[in-house]
Formats: sequence, structure tokens, C-alpha cells
Amino acid sequence: MRWGFALAAALCAPAAFASEDGPLREGVGRITVQGGWRLVANDTFYDRYASRPENAGLEPSPRSQGSPIGMATFAYAITDLVELGVDLFGTLERLQLTGQPRLTTISYGALLGLRLQGGLNVGPEGLVPFVGVLTGPLLASAAFQGQAAKETLIQAWGATVGATFRLTPVWGLTAEYRLVRARGAVEAPGRRFGTFNAGGSWFGLGITYTFPPGPSEPSRRF
Repeated sequence: MRWGFALAAALCAPAAFASEDGPLREGVGRITVQGGWRLVANDTFYDRYASRPENAGLEPSPRSQGSPIGMATFAYAITDLVELGVDLFGTLERLQLTGQPRLTTISYGALLGLRLQGGLNVGPEGLVPFVGVLTGPLLASAAFQGQAAKETLIQAWGATVGATFRLTPVWGLTAEYRLVRARGAVEAPGRRFGTFNAGGSWFGLGITYTFPPGPSEPSRRF
């Protein structure tokens, strides 16, 4: 259900972000680099392990607290309100199952993003709020200590919302939240442990560089 709400919000974004000042960022590109935190509980993964008959009586496994994540966005505004981009990301997390070696999971990939954006007269050079949808390949790797990794290549889906606070015509601060859906397999020789959540809630904060528009596309403050 929450995915339906996210998509509906993306479709309604042009009305919510409309600016009375005309064109916003058509023909302008940007690079955004962010660091942040990936919040994911993985309750299904832990509960499945604990429910196995051979694990009856074991102490509960310590639950996941999430992991750091790095993200980079390369985007181009094809119209006043529509931006296309590629989002690169990578994250590493260490999990622990009672009675098993330490488990290391790695997720990385590239998501194609369609964002709807607008402009508000806030701050030195304006505020650019945006909302969008993401999809693309994600490689999820899981390896118990001392064992070979199990890799899963899947199609990830997500929704994003955020804003860039422009400090100068080219530099700004960006805060973004992404909800990503993806799962990776966990296996050991002769045994399957199910799947872990390779997506989750991603919170990012970083710096944006906006390429100055060409001579035929004069910059306009919001």
C-alpha cells in the first residue's frame, strides 16, 4: 500500500511544486554526492532462522541496526519539471545469526530515476523540492566469514523525496529519503537461509553541483 501512496505523490508533484516564476531548470544538469544511513530491520530474515526446528532454544540473534550508505546522482532536467538521472549507491552491513559465523552483506548498483521538481523562493538562490520513482539493477552479496559469497542480481524498485537548498547558483545542500525494495539470497554449502532485505529506508545528506546553463538557457532564480 505504501508503494501506491509514493507513486500517487509522484504523479501529483507538478501541482504541488508549481512556480509562478516560469521556467525552473530546463536543460540544466547536476551531480549530487551524499552520505547517509540505511535503516532496515530484516525481521523476516531473523524470524525465519529462529523458527527452524534445529534452532529451537538458541538465544535470539542481535537485530540489525542498519548501515552507512554512499550515493551519487547524475541528472539532467529535460523540461521545467521533469528530471532524468542515474543514481549510483553502495552499502555494507554485518549481521550475526546465533550459532553461525559473522555474515557480511553488500548491496550496490545503479538506479534510473525519474523526478518531478519545482522551485520555491527560499534561501539565497531558492529551494528545489523533488519527488520521484527509481528502478534498476542491484547486486546483493552475502557471505559468512570464511565462506564464498552468494550473489543475487535483481531489479530494485523505489520512491524518493527530497530537496536541494541552493547556496549559490551552482552549489547547494541536498537532503533525500529513498524507500527501496530489493532482496538478496543467503546461502552456505548445503544450506539455504532465505533472503535478506537489500533495500530499506535510505536517508542521505550531501552536496550538489549544478552545471551552469548554456548561453541560450539563462539561469533564473525562483
